[in-house]
Amino acid sequence: MKKIADIYINIPVKSIAKPYTYLIPEQFDILTIGCRVLVPFGNRIMEGFIIKIYPDNNSIDTTKLKEIKDIIDTQPWFTPNMYATAKWMADFYMCSLGETMRLFIPGKNSVKIRPVFNINDENITLENWQKLSDKQQALYKYMQAYKDVDLLTLRRSFGSNENFIFDLEKLINKNYITKSYIYHKQAKKIYTDYIILNTLVNDDILATLKRKPAQKKALIYLNEIKEASVTDLKQQHISLTTLKALAQLNYVKIEKKQVLRDSYKNMLVNKAQQRTLTEEQQTSMNTIEKSLSQGKNKFLLFGVTGSGKTQIYIEMALKIRALGKQVLILVPEIVLTGQLVMSFKQYFNDDVAVIHSKLSVNERNDTFWRIRTGQVGIVIGARSALFAPFLTLGLVVMDEEHEASYKQDESPRYHSHDVAEKMTQIYDAILLLGSATPSLESFYKAQNGEYTLLTMKERIDNIPMPFIEGVDMREELKHGNRKILSRKLKELISTTLAKKQQLIIMLNRRGFSTFVMCRSCGYVIKCPQCGLPLVYHKQGKLQCHHCDIIEPVPDICPKCSSRYIKFFGSGTEKLEEELSQTFPNARIIRLDRDTTGKKFAHQDILKQFKAGLYDILLGTQMVAKGHDIPNVTGVGIISADSSLNLPDFRASERTFALITQTAGRAGRGSQKGHVILQTYNLEHYAVQYGMQQDYISFYNEELTLRKMLYYPPFCNLIKLIFQNEIEEQAIKIANDFKMDMEKYFSDNDNIQVMGPAPALISKFKDMYRFNLLIKTNDLSIVNKFLRQKNIDINKYITIDINPINTN
Repeated sequence: MKKIADIYINIPVKSIAKPYTYLIPEQFDILTIGCRVLVPFGNRIMEGFIIKIYPDNNSIDTTKLKEIKDIIDTQPWFTPNMYATAKWMADFYMCSLGETMRLFIPGKNSVKIRPVFNINDENITLENWQKLSDKQQALYKYMQAYKDVDLLTLRRSFGSNENFIFDLEKLINKNYITKSYIYHKQAKKIYTDYIILNTLVNDDILATLKRKPAQKKALIYLNEIKEASVTDLKQQHISLTTLKALAQLNYVKIEKKQVLRDSYKNMLVNKAQQRTLTEEQQTSMNTIEKSLSQGKNKFLLFGVTGSGKTQIYIEMALKIRALGKQVLILVPEIVLTGQLVMSFKQYFNDDVAVIHSKLSVNERNDTFWRIRTGQVGIVIGARSALFAPFLTLGLVVMDEEHEASYKQDESPRYHSHDVAEKMTQIYDAILLLGSATPSLESFYKAQNGEYTLLTMKERIDNIPMPFIEGVDMREELKHGNRKILSRKLKELISTTLAKKQQLIIMLNRRGFSTFVMCRSCGYVIKCPQCGLPLVYHKQGKLQCHHCDIIEPVPDICPKCSSRYIKFFGSGTEKLEEELSQTFPNARIIRLDRDTTGKKFAHQDILKQFKAGLYDILLGTQMVAKGHDIPNVTGVGIISADSSLNLPDFRASERTFALITQTAGRAGRGSQKGHVILQTYNLEHYAVQYGMQQDYISFYNEELTLRKMLYYPPFCNLIKLIFQNEIEEQAIKIANDFKMDMEKYFSDNDNIQVMGPAPALISKFKDMYRFNLLIKTNDLSIVNKFLRQKNIDINKYITIDINPINTN
């Protein structure tokens, strides 16, 4: 009896939100649910994922079904737990299952597929040949000379104009040329020769090599290690000629073995010293153990910068590995992986694998293989590491859990937080979140008992928190200083350099060039109705993305009449130039997007800085996170409060976290840290609490505002982006949907719809974009309504569940 398979196509198109049915040929009878296959889709060959297999029970007209073309796996790529995670994501984030399943594929495609062209075996009659144009005849002759010609090769020879494509299609339609597909796996395996000991080495054997010292030395060495690669043996000055001679004597075997690529394999680390936990660390471990015995498995580790949160991660990983289960350590940025990998390798050595986007597809495939086969138990990586093929996941750690970069900003727009929490449920694992500045949502859950709160208030070895000093940049302008650096910061840099100590200077670029501010008094042009900053648009207007009010850009400040009013910004290059001019003898190195393009660029920069080769590390938010460099005693924070001017309800939370995290880089060694914070909003509560490193007071004040305005953690958010080539049409469609929704939920006060308002990037690729923001305490009923309206498959409407940015 024939079998039928339901298959999701690996294509990131939201409108293709259903599986397609295919026949399974007899030769592919070994296929099971979770395998990857190649199938005809339209006029192409595409990769697909089998989600269901069932016998042909005559309920389907199989004559209309296409057959599976080829197989990629003989065993399922997707485990039941991987599939369950992908299925939940598709339902929760309202996207297709194909979109979420492709996240589990390194490079998102298993195979490279390309069309190729060949002449048909049947000869063209002279009459038909004469009917062809000169170009068509030239194309045909070219393909007579070459087999499997691809489109790129043809374009190089015949140009890329429309006539060339037209001629090619004419020949295909007349059946003079055939179009087929060639495909090969993305994953390229590499092999090397291994020498394996094949005899019992004793005095009698060694006696046979009495006059062959090189062979004798090689055999004695192999007797100790049993097997090694030819490359490794070459480093021991053992030649391939010697090894081949031993193989002829049958003393060793030469076999090819797959080499699994690992860029972190040769990272030099010292073995971890026996360390006594601090009192707070031990209390945290005791609390975890007690809570687990009570059936609680979600924890929030709230520890100040430098309190030793990483050691808690390591202690938990040791316990989970002892149970034979795997561990996932998530970091928000690639820049943080190096330091964490070093810490874990001190304890786990080769049991550590790393996953992030800077690795090649081949290396990611090798890493996935090591995880799938249980060769490694600790996986460290950015958010894409969630989709590794874990066998028995026992612990998920999210370091710096408050970070916005845990959210994916393209479809599927998942948040690692949501996915990690669901995975711990699917795998029956432990969730451990860590931060010095937890997200309000996480801390609220901890306060309400959904998470168990672990608190560490002191730094390791009782190192004091840094002294933070605020500088009002409005006062600097009054005193004639129009430079980026304040006088106080220049003084700190000068004294720190004189002491042969190091500094980190962080420039906050978030929020620049979107708002208009007076440099004399710090006044920001805000909406007269809602108080949010008006957003500057290139057309020379200011617009509220909440109320849709439009205002002209003023020439003078409405508050103090100063002419120093404009949208402004300064990049790291400009700041580097000013630092170099002011401190010509200082050795400065930059850490930003421009300097970290290469694979290990960020790691190399931090390594050089930590080694003392540079005096000042200058950068954007990258320098604010997780770095532990004992000789850094000075920190300068430039424009930390610019985030406050974004029309986003999380602006204060981001500003507080950035100040606290950046300041936490100072004074982690024997010398107390000193931080200069430059701001135009010195009196703002986020700035004040940040300077005091007082999370609890900030949390309480911010929570009151969130409750009053009905924002998370008191509701969930859904952002809908309506797009259309005609601006009025985009607004109309958004308004019509808003009216429908408000009418449908007219008796539910817990569902609110705000907008439409122009998106922060109001026009993109000739499409006008408008946002609607939905607030709800019940995501499921709103999602159900959106599906009824086919919003989930409308390519002109983007859905973002629990967005990080609401503008």
